[in-house]
Amino acid sequence: MLNLRLKPIKDNFKPVDFDKIILWPWRRCKVRILIVSDGGIAFGNNDFGLAELITKALNTSSRPFVDFVITKAHRGVGTGADINNFKFDNSQVPAPAAAKAFNNTNYDQVWLFGVQRSPILPTAELLAITNFMEAGGGVFATGDHEDLGKAMCAEIPRVRSMRKWYWPNAPAGRQVAPDGGSANRLDTTVVGDTAGYQFNDQSDETPQNIIPRFFTIGTSAVPHPLLSKSRGVIRFLPDHAHEGECVVPSNLTEKVLPGDMRDEYPAAIGGGSRVSPQLVAISYSGAGALTDSFKPAVNPRCFGAIVAYDGHLAGKGRVSVDATWHHFLNINLNGEGSTRAGDTGFYVNGNPTPEYEDIKQYFRNIALWISPTYLQRCFRFRYIYFIRYKFPLIWEVRPNPKPKWEEIIEVGQQTRKMIQQTFSDTEVVEAAKTFVDFLGEKEPHVLSKLLNISIANEEKAKTKTPLLSEDTVIDALLGGVMQSIVNSLPEFPQESAQLFTDKSDDKKLEILVQEGVKLGVDSIVTILDEQVNTTKVLKELLSK
Repeated sequence: MLNLRLKPIKDNFKPVDFDKIILWPWRRCKVRILIVSDGGIAFGNNDFGLAELITKALNTSSRPFVDFVITKAHRGVGTGADINNFKFDNSQVPAPAAAKAFNNTNYDQVWLFGVQRSPILPTAELLAITNFMEAGGGVFATGDHEDLGKAMCAEIPRVRSMRKWYWPNAPAGRQVAPDGGSANRLDTTVVGDTAGYQFNDQSDETPQNIIPRFFTIGTSAVPHPLLSKSRGVIRFLPDHAHEGECVVPSNLTEKVLPGDMRDEYPAAIGGGSRVSPQLVAISYSGAGALTDSFKPAVNPRCFGAIVAYDGHLAGKGRVSVDATWHHFLNINLNGEGSTRAGDTGFYVNGNPTPEYEDIKQYFRNIALWISPTYLQRCFRFRYIYFIRYKFPLIWEVRPNPKPKWEEIIEVGQQTRKMIQQTFSDTEVVEAAKTFVDFLGEKEPHVLSKLLNISIANEEKAKTKTPLLSEDTVIDALLGGVMQSIVNSLPEFPQESAQLFTDKSDDKKLEILVQEGVKLGVDSIVTILDEQVNTTKVLKELLSK
C-alpha cells in the first residue's frame, strides 16, 4: 500500500483555515469551454447578450479544485467575442492561432447558441464537430421557437434528434418545432408582480417551475446531475413566451453523417442496448393571453425542457440540449432590455434571489456534466481529498490498516453524508461510479451498471442481486477510497500539502483511489460470501 504518512504533528492546535491550505492553484482542474453563437446573440451586456451567464454563473464552478476557462466565438462578428467569423473546421480567414483552433486539444466542451435559420452547416464543419464528440468532447446546444438555431445546430449528430429544429416543415426523420405566435406555442410565462400575463414577465424575478425526472438508486430517488444541488433539487428555469422543445429520439439507428459508418447512438462499451438520450425535466405551457404582445392564451400541455445523452457509456462525448436560449440571456436573467420599467430579472434590491442561485447552479452543472471522462476523474479525485480534511471527517475517520467490512461501510456512510451536504445526493452516485470505473481496463466495471442512471433497467437487472443493494455498493466504494486516503496521508493538511508539489501528484492520487476501490470491492465480496453462507444455513434449516 502506498504510505505517505509523515511523523505526527506535535501539539499543533492553532485554528486552521483548511480551505486555504488545501486549495492551491497548480492542482486545479481546468474545464476549457468554447461558447459559440451566431446572429443576434453575442457576449455583451445588452438584452441578447450572454455576459450575465459568463460573469455571474460560469465565473465559478462551485467545486473545489475546478475552474472554468471560457473562450467566446461568434459565427460572424459579435460584441465581446474572442474569435470572430468562427468555423468549426478552422477554415476562417485569417486562420485561428494554434491555441484557439477548434479541437479536443484546446477545448473540453462547446456550447452552441443558435439564432440563424440558414444556411445549414457545411459537411466539413459537421465532420469537425462529430469528430470532437467521438473523441469525448462535450456539447451543449439550444435555440428557440420555430427554426431559430437551425443553421448551426439542426444537422449536428445527436443534437439534431434531441431537440426540434425545423419549422414549418421538417425533413424525414425530424420533427416540426413549435411556432411562436399561435395558441399552440410553448409559453411558460408566469404572472409576476403585475396583473395578468405579459411578455415582459420573462424579465421579472418570478421563474417557471419545472418537473425534474428522478432516478431510483437503492433507497434514494435522485435527479439527473444537471438538476442536482446541495440538499435538494433544482426546480426552476426562467420563463418565456415561446420556447422550443426537447425530445427523446425514437430512432437510434442512424449514422452520424451520410457516408460515415459510425453510429449516432452506439451500444454501451461492453455490450448491451444502444445508449439513448434521457428526458431530464419537463416544463408546462399554460399561459393566458399576453396583454402586451397580442398573443392568445395557449392550449396547455407539458413538453421536454432538458434532454441529455451520456455518451461516456459508449466512449463518446456527452450532450445536453435545452428548450430555449432565453433561459440563459441577459434579458431573462437580469432584466436588461425589458420594455417594462422596474424589471431587474432575478435581482431584488440588487441581490440574487434563491431561485436564481438554483438556476446558476444548473448552468454550472451543464459544464461539469458534459466534461470528458478525464475531468470527471479530476473533479472527484480532488474533492474526495478535499473533504477528507473537512470537519467532521478530519476528526472522525482514523487510520485503520486492516478494516472489517462493517468499518468500511461506516466510513462510507460518513463520506456519503459529507458529499450530500457539500455537493448533492446525485453526486454520491456519480462519485462511486467514477471510482469503480477507474478499475476498468477497456470496459466498465461490472458494478458500474448498478450505479448508472443512464443505463436501462433491463440492463441493470443482469447484474442486480437481492443480496446486494446499490446503497451497500456505494457505501463500500466511498468508504474504501476514504479509508485508503486516511491510511496513507498525514493527519493534517499542512503536512499533506508537502507531498503534492510536482506533476506526479495525479499519479499519487490515482494510486490511493485505486487501492481504496479495491478495498471497497473486497468488502463487497466478503458481504456476499457471508450472505451466501447465511442463506445456505437458513435454507437447510427450513428444509428439515
